[in-house]
Amino acid sequence: MSADADRYDGKLMLRLLDAYVLDALGALDAATAQANAANAVKIASALSAPGLTWQGSVESAMQMPPDSQDALRTLWERHVHQTIARGKTPNVIAWTHELVDSRFNE
Repeated sequence: MSADADRYDGKLMLRLLDAYVLDALGALDAATAQANAANAVKIASALSAPGLTWQGSVESAMQMPPDSQDALRTLWERHVHQTIARGKTPNVIAWTHELVDSRFNE
């Protein structure tokens, strides 16, 4: 996710939401996953949101329903099928940015 430094400049929640979606889809890079896991307590504190994991803190801060990760996977699978049907290749990063920007506009 380092290629998106400008996207995240001063926007912790945006960075975490993108990471949350990518994590739910199994597409989060290892370095970000490890850093977020190591900083789970700091993330919870920064968001003023309880959570045993960084994902739980994001869910708490955004008041997400318990099935959020499953719902994200369903949306992604639908997108993949639609994109392939149009003869294109799905891009998980671009889709994540579009989703987060449209649903969680800061």
